[in-house]
Amino acid sequence: MFDVCIIGGGIAGLMLAHCLPSSLSIAVLTKEDSFSSNTALAQGGIAASIGPGDHPTSHATDTLFASAGHADAERVKLLTTEGLAIIESLLSRGLPFDANQAGLPLLGREAAHSTKRILHAGGDQTGKMFLQYFLAVTDDHVKRLPYNSVLELVLRDGQCVGVCVEDGQGNRSIIQDHHIVLATGGIGQLYSQTSNSSVATGDGLSLAFHAGAVLEDLEFVQFHPTVLTLNGKSHGLISEAVRGEGAWLVNADGQRIMTGVHPLMELAPRDIVARAIEWHWQQKGPVFLDARKIQQFKSKFPSIFTNCHNLHINPGQDLIPVRPGAHFHMGGVQTDEWGATTVPRLYAIGEVASTGVHGANRLASNSLLEGLVFAKRLASKLLSIGFNFKEKEIHLAEVTKEFALPANLQVRMTKLVGILREVDKLQKFNTDFPLRWFDLQHYSSLHIKDIHRYTACSLIAKAALLRDESRGAHYRRDTPETSEQWTGKTVELSLAGYTFGERLLKYKESMS
Repeated sequence: MFDVCIIGGGIAGLMLAHCLPSSLSIAVLTKEDSFSSNTALAQGGIAASIGPGDHPTSHATDTLFASAGHADAERVKLLTTEGLAIIESLLSRGLPFDANQAGLPLLGREAAHSTKRILHAGGDQTGKMFLQYFLAVTDDHVKRLPYNSVLELVLRDGQCVGVCVEDGQGNRSIIQDHHIVLATGGIGQLYSQTSNSSVATGDGLSLAFHAGAVLEDLEFVQFHPTVLTLNGKSHGLISEAVRGEGAWLVNADGQRIMTGVHPLMELAPRDIVARAIEWHWQQKGPVFLDARKIQQFKSKFPSIFTNCHNLHINPGQDLIPVRPGAHFHMGGVQTDEWGATTVPRLYAIGEVASTGVHGANRLASNSLLEGLVFAKRLASKLLSIGFNFKEKEIHLAEVTKEFALPANLQVRMTKLVGILREVDKLQKFNTDFPLRWFDLQHYSSLHIKDIHRYTACSLIAKAALLRDESRGAHYRRDTPETSEQWTGKTVELSLAGYTFGERLLKYKESMS
């Protein structure tokens, strides 16, 4: 039995482990090895208002603006103020941020930020550097359980008391815990094109749903405009920072495709750029990134250069084929400001959680910061609650049912619940893949993994159908405008059905 079981080994899960005392027994479960997470692939950096003249209030204002009027203003204040303190602490502890000759952090600027406030580590390897740092500082006081897939959350008397897992050898068992934390990351692998790790299959959404938790904002899926795509297959992210350095989006003849679309051209908000690229792909043909004018590309973007080189693409001479891919999920398991879900003893942090800080469209480089801030807050919460749960005997159920995952689920998600949505397509997906509850304990592990994919897709499609407006990353061709009637309204899904919640939007009062 563990005091805390953390499902997922990205920045949120490891930050939580780091913030908890070594006297506790802490398990970190990962589906693959310790480096397999979206954190390891994060290129863009992390936002914090540490620059001269910058302030958390300015960072919060930019975050609220980018959210398309849907972020929770109080939660955003927590993100930007507490996030600054965390980054300053990490700097003092020697986390290797990129710095200038004076030893001060180099600050970059990305779309929708009003000033330079993006810190990087290792150029375009920020996530990887963070992951290495937190793996090192948690190595002596956590029990790492790699290649362990969580099949089901175990409930007793309305509380989450453990997890049913399958290890790398196919052995199935139950681990009981005082507190269970979902830090499972995103949902990118539910789509055909994605920047995400292979482990980002939406398991956390399905686990929480089947445990009775409330989920919200699931319709808001951010598609990154530029995923390197060859022969219909994704080959990694081309960071927005490349466009920030002057790369253009062009067609096969070298003509810029963002002309007349938005005044900021390639640096328009991500959702606008992504929709423009996808529309061009569907109506006119492939889109490319022209980065041939960027000086010192290899030193500025080492991991991108290496990835391109391995695919026989020279960014200094060749156009880079790109297409939008599922990148970040703004919605997730509903939590309070401390990471607690609606199910006692079950918590969620990182991308799997809906904390309210991203709204309908995440501000660039706020995702790593969210993981740090709410992991630290959850650590404080768990220490205040304590660890007094008594272990009970729990038996594995007999496997008696089967489930067949529908063919081409990723393709159908991309086509029907992708960037450009329409009511008839969403209705078709919801008819073909209706949201339903499964008695998971009676299925084999292979079938349960398929059920989690099916459920995550169905949840997102249901929410996308219910929100009959366009807002941020959620775009409906049949209702292309933002509706005032939806302002401040969240779509909440659970076993009980769906409801519409409220979100705090008192901008002026909260930012004063």
